[in-house]
Amino acid sequence: MRFQRYLMAPMVCVLALAVGCGKSDKRAAARDTAGAAGTRASGTTEVAMREFHGDEAVAKQGRELFIRFNCYSCHGGLAGGAMGPSLRDTTWKFGGTDSAIFSSIHDGRPAGMPTWGSTLSRDQIATLIVYIRSLRTSAEPTFFWASDTAGAAR
Repeated sequence: MRFQRYLMAPMVCVLALAVGCGKSDKRAAARDTAGAAGTRASGTTEVAMREFHGDEAVAKQGRELFIRFNCYSCHGGLAGGAMGPSLRDTTWKFGGTDSAIFSSIHDGRPAGMPTWGSTLSRDQIATLIVYIRSLRTSAEPTFFWASDTAGAAR
């Protein structure tokens, strides 16, 4: 009799867990189904697209420069940030105007951004700015590799 009482408590706990887990699985399945129907998952936000007023061909050239000069190693492959800050957002520590971005690239910034003024021409920096402006727009270049490395990378 005493042995049966010791077995009964763990069995009740296992049964309670099984019933509770089954309910959470059903709730998770309902959330997954709702998400598939087009509703947004809770806790997520939509990212607003920006308008692009530049030349799409220049934006693609800027993307190639971004890859060729290894900008992605700090800013991430899609410029979303890694060791360096995201270039896709709208709030920038040193300012997000074209002239502020030019200064950040040309002169560098403390604690991370190197000086590129002796490596990149003014036109190349301007091209990079057009690429940065194309981020989060319908004109954003969709390829990753620069054209001269595309064959070697694949």
